[in-house]
Amino acid sequence: MSPPPDAHSTPHSLARVPLAQGPLAQGSITTRLLMILVPLVLLAAAGTAFVAVRTSRAVVERFAVDYGQDLADKQAGEIAAITREKIAFVEGLARQVESMVATGTSDRRLVAKYIERTAVAHPNMVGFWFLAEPDFMGPDQTFKGGDPTLGLPESGRFATYYVADGQGGVKASEIRSDFYHDEYYSRPAQSRVRQAIPPYLYTVLGRPVWMISYTIPVIVDGRLIGVAGTDLALEARAQELDSRRPLGGNIYMINREGNWTYHPDHALLATKATVGEGAQFQLSADELARVLKVQPYEVERLDKNGLRIRRYAVPMVFFEGDSRRLLLLDVPVQGLSAPFAGIGTAIMLAALAAGLLISLVLVAAVRAIIGVPLTRMARTIDLLDKGEAVTVPDTGRNDQIGGIARALDRFRGTMVERDRLRAQVEERTTALERMLAGVGAAKDAIVLFDRDYTVLYANPAAISLLGAPDEAAVVGRCWRDLLTPETAARSEEGHQRNRVDLMSTGYAHRVSETWESIWGRTMEAYETTLSLRPNGDIVMVLRDVSAARRVAREREELQRQVLQQDKMEAIGRLAGGVAHDFNNLLGAMLGYVEFLLDDLDPQDKAHSYVARINAVGKRAKELVGQILTFARSDKGELQAVSPVAVLEDARGILRSAVPATTEMSFQIAGSVPNVRANPTQLVQVLMNLVINAHDARRGEGGRIRIRLFPGPAPEDARVREGRQGGHWTEHEALPFDKSRPHVVLEVEDEGHGMTVEVMTRLFEPFFTTKGKGRGTGLGMPVVYGIVRAHGGGMTVMSAEGEGALLRVLLPVGGPGATTAPMLAPAAVKAVPHRRLRILVVDDAAEMGDMLLEGLSRRGHEVAICETPAEALEVFEENPLAFDAVVSDQTMPGMTGMALIALLKTRRPDLPCVLYTGYSERSDERAALAGGADAFFLKPVVVERLAAKVEALCAARPGVSG
Repeated sequence: MSPPPDAHSTPHSLARVPLAQGPLAQGSITTRLLMILVPLVLLAAAGTAFVAVRTSRAVVERFAVDYGQDLADKQAGEIAAITREKIAFVEGLARQVESMVATGTSDRRLVAKYIERTAVAHPNMVGFWFLAEPDFMGPDQTFKGGDPTLGLPESGRFATYYVADGQGGVKASEIRSDFYHDEYYSRPAQSRVRQAIPPYLYTVLGRPVWMISYTIPVIVDGRLIGVAGTDLALEARAQELDSRRPLGGNIYMINREGNWTYHPDHALLATKATVGEGAQFQLSADELARVLKVQPYEVERLDKNGLRIRRYAVPMVFFEGDSRRLLLLDVPVQGLSAPFAGIGTAIMLAALAAGLLISLVLVAAVRAIIGVPLTRMARTIDLLDKGEAVTVPDTGRNDQIGGIARALDRFRGTMVERDRLRAQVEERTTALERMLAGVGAAKDAIVLFDRDYTVLYANPAAISLLGAPDEAAVVGRCWRDLLTPETAARSEEGHQRNRVDLMSTGYAHRVSETWESIWGRTMEAYETTLSLRPNGDIVMVLRDVSAARRVAREREELQRQVLQQDKMEAIGRLAGGVAHDFNNLLGAMLGYVEFLLDDLDPQDKAHSYVARINAVGKRAKELVGQILTFARSDKGELQAVSPVAVLEDARGILRSAVPATTEMSFQIAGSVPNVRANPTQLVQVLMNLVINAHDARRGEGGRIRIRLFPGPAPEDARVREGRQGGHWTEHEALPFDKSRPHVVLEVEDEGHGMTVEVMTRLFEPFFTTKGKGRGTGLGMPVVYGIVRAHGGGMTVMSAEGEGALLRVLLPVGGPGATTAPMLAPAAVKAVPHRRLRILVVDDAAEMGDMLLEGLSRRGHEVAICETPAEALEVFEENPLAFDAVVSDQTMPGMTGMALIALLKTRRPDLPCVLYTGYSERSDERAALAGGADAFFLKPVVVERLAAKVEALCAARPGVSG
């Protein structure tokens, strides 16, 4: 070992350069560096603190200004949002009126009623109104001097205005007859865009009110229909805004005309702002110029007490294209600056603390790092890096520096190899960490086995799936030992198949059911994937697919319900078509039977035969009516009815429908709300359900329970037990959203019950289990059609030999309760008639021939056309040739309603009668609205038809005879 270098001889070292003498030349490198750096750092910290103190005032001022601007923007946004919500009310009103006009509604009462309901729903507004263009929904002269809500008394022009009466209700308010000159109508009508009307004084219920209006023009197909609007009292809005005093300041609202639309002093509402220089004026001249242009601005001013106030002006936009007002926010400057008062002190302290911290760090760093031995070592490393042949100094020292030097000398020859090994180790370590992290975070259970299925590794998901307390309870044990004996036995066959697949392909996959671990964790269904590694180990991925199985089952059940609904719809259409054709044949037959009855002597034996044919024909007519009820899903005339009243009125009818040996009980629970329904059809539903329950009885006796209560219905305990192995099952024949308010009607019997197959076919037309001659199979389909037309639902619950329960769900609706008793058909009043010329249009020859015979018997002249095109051609030759037209609805090329509409354009006074056997789109209301003067359903009674035509012609003296 060579001796340590001394001051006179240093091999391979640089020549020493003498330093200048002075204070900095004394001491170590560490001391000299600290003597230079520490004073510089402290000087910089002091300078930073000085600058921070000088600039903190400007920073606080800027923060305060921005804070006030943000506060003003927030206030403007919140108030605008509240106003837009109120504007949305009138927008909905305008859209509803547009929809009514677009769909052909011509009744002013509907529009007025909707406006009244809108006003009731929003009592915080002054009111809602709709002002129409002339002759909207009918000539104005028709409504002149009538109901003021449907037309102005002076002109009949439609203008309705409902205002809150202050007692939770609304009243119709008077409207000026020349409203079309006022801004609230003329501005939106001329611009055809929504408008916010500046404050104006208007008399409401005899009281003058300062208000602003939000208006929307109602336009359909490019034509102005009218203007819808809502009014907001300035006083009411002022009370809403009085509580807004951010930071002790005040807010104001001013429009582009310089009027205060909100002022904390309510006496100044709708007044002009005072303009001038000085605290006694509300606005300066420059501010007024910006207000008139609706430009944002920011200004500082003094209030009447001499305090500095900063004012922010922010535009308020209530809807697109609206730019008519500013929100002014006056905030004391002292209040704005208060949150930022400590910023200057904080900046100064932070600067001093930073300087002190940097000084301490420098002292510690220099003492720990800088030194002569390390400088010499760094020089040596630099030489080695350059590839020069150098002897490492200080290798003979016995301290730490000597150890570092010797290690450096040994490391010199292995640096390249070590760098390569280090790179490989880092790369493989990173890859292993990523793999372990991915396996550990996987949601699927991942388990590594040896050849004997002993667990070598299990990720956290596998430990959780097994329910094991920790990894130690799993690793090292055979997988079969972690499962219950039953699960292990069930999976043995699959285990053998997996082993075969692994040996042949290196991969195995299967899905199994019912799995349980020894810790009690279970799976309804699970998926197993196995793969064989090159070293013979096996990787298993185990996934719980129970939820997916349940979703699949629910999807299959939903698809079954949809298919059943489609099936019922198709059957209904088929039944309707068949009934329509049968109606034509039946109508002709019954017509000729009536002729025979008139012609034959009542004492003649043939007369009795014909009478029996007539009776059988009428029974067939009733049968066709039931088919059409199912096919149409016609809900008839709906009104608000009380289900309780309907049930009470039907007690006697229901009681008489079944023998006295059958016990019948009625239960009404709770306060049953009203439903919107046809009461006659509800009685028919009750009757059909009760008769069906009676026919299902066992023996001569039995009991039928009828229950009525507000929904939702509780789950039936028998059905709940049926899901757990019991006998009762449930079938939802007509799905219904049970979250909607509804009423429940149940009819339960103790009869033979039904199988699942019978329950699914219960509502199919002509399906019956009553045996030959005991049922038509139409009672339950009629119930299905009526309930579906009323927007309701149906559920069947039953078990063989244990009875059945049929549940009907009807949605709640309607404000009042009526019983609406059924009315007998009005008798046809005999009207003295004259000989008429009647045009009959029907594509069914047998129907036309029957009407020809029947009307001719009454002394009338009849012409028959088999197509609407032929009828139009005959009519065009001489429009005055006929006194009346009788037409079928369903014909090739054109419907009867369309034909009548064309004929009425040429002769509005021409009496027209429409009849039909089946049509989803035509009923009496639609026929009369389409221009027909009368409507009949097939089979048509010729006498009633003829009498109606004669009465129509007699009521119109202008019709020639």
